[in-house]
Amino acid sequence: MNKKDERAEERKRNNGLTDEELKEKKRLMRSGELILKRGTGKIPEKFWTMPRPKDPEGLARRYLIEDRREGR
Repeated sequence: MNKKDERAEERKRNNGLTDEELKEKKRLMRSGELILKRGTGKIPEKFWTMPRPKDPEGLARRYLIEDRREGR
């Protein structure tokens, strides 16, 4: 695997963060300003019955459609 592929794999493991963003994330974690916790992988039972947030301009839908068109 060449260097370019190795960096791409590392970014994939780091949720697509650039090298600069990853450095900033590590700095914040070291300083105690950023605390990350791994989720449980489960959603609360009442999740599907919770009221949806208001989105009168339809921004969530618009950005979802845009994101899917870009193929991310």
